[in-house]
Amino acid sequence: MPGESKGGPRPTVVTPPPARKKVASKPAAEAAPAAQSVRKPTAIPGVERKRIPIDATRLRDLSFGCDARTCAVAVKLVEAFVVEKATERKVILWGHDIQTSYSDLVGQALKLSQTPIFRRIEGYIDRMMEILKSIDVVSASGNVQGGIASYFRGINNKIDTPEELDVAQRELDQLIKHMRRGLDELLNLKDQLEAQAKALDKLAVESEAAALAASFLAQYLQNDKPALAQCFIQRSASLTQTLTQIRQNDTVREMQINYPLRLVNAIQNVALVALPDVIASLASAVSLTTRKVSLSPTEAGELHYKLRDIISNLTLQEGR
Repeated sequence: MPGESKGGPRPTVVTPPPARKKVASKPAAEAAPAAQSVRKPTAIPGVERKRIPIDATRLRDLSFGCDARTCAVAVKLVEAFVVEKATERKVILWGHDIQTSYSDLVGQALKLSQTPIFRRIEGYIDRMMEILKSIDVVSASGNVQGGIASYFRGINNKIDTPEELDVAQRELDQLIKHMRRGLDELLNLKDQLEAQAKALDKLAVESEAAALAASFLAQYLQNDKPALAQCFIQRSASLTQTLTQIRQNDTVREMQINYPLRLVNAIQNVALVALPDVIASLASAVSLTTRKVSLSPTEAGELHYKLRDIISNLTLQEGR
């Protein structure tokens, strides 16, 4: 029916919403602001270290005649000292390592001075001189007593026969071989003693510098820290005593170094040079006597003087 068609249901028409405009996405760098960089160092609460005013001139006023090297070492010691962290324990141990090193070096030097090679070489030299002093060249060479023989009566007549002279000559030859083998050991020992002497010289500088620095710090702290100042005074006195001991033993160390060298000279200049010539002369004298031929008084006297000269040089080189 026409009326019903007009009043029936009608479809609903829905209008779509307007399209949204697309917004361009922002870069990640713009989306999150970058963290601000730290432009200043972080402050840590604490106590600012105070530098001790020091120079070499002020130290020289405390120790007249102190050399530049010692003053430079003392200045560094003072500059490295932090007053704010100073304790009695640290002051008591001031320079303690120097004194410990000195004690160690003294012990090592004593041990080196007692090295068996010294005793062996000394024994060889003593035996060599004993044999040489005992040789009566005149009697052993076949000359009759009297005349020129009486001129050499001061010679020990212990070795006065060709047979004894032959035995003495062979023993002297063996002593030379033993002494030659000891040369390298003596030279190595001398090098060790020289190295120790240099180490002690270095310790002397360090000891003097530490004593000087301690004396300065004692004056610097006497008002604010009197207890530490007193400790520094004691350490300065102790280190000065160590320095005195090192300096007083300079002569002893020099003798210790030179003694191996004197023994080397005794071996090289006497045992290896002069003595073989005398031994050859003694062997010749023995050979002559076996053939019923004796040395002339002049030849015997010349050989005697060579023996006395060797004995004198051995005594001088050995330093006795």
